Amino acid sequence: MISYVASRREMIIYEQCDQHGWHVGSGPMESMCGVTTDRIKGRGRRWDLENAEAMMALEALYQSTGLWDRYWQNQLAHRN
Repeated sequence: MISYVASRREMIIYEQCDQHGWHVGSGPMESMCGVTTDRIKGRGRRWDLENAEAMMALEALYQSTGLWDRYWQNQLAHRN
């Protein structure tokens, strides 16, 4: 593991991430994975694979700061 990270040191841009307020650790991502699946699973809910993937995509989009509104505005702007 140390060799893997050390050989990619130039790819790790903590200062830039910090300036933008971006999380660089795995904790927030792991937490979001748990929260997202918990929200989708909910008590008594049943999903087939196709619908579960669609709901997961919507939930992830909703949790993404600022992307929910931008996504739907873009969809409305490109309707036929």
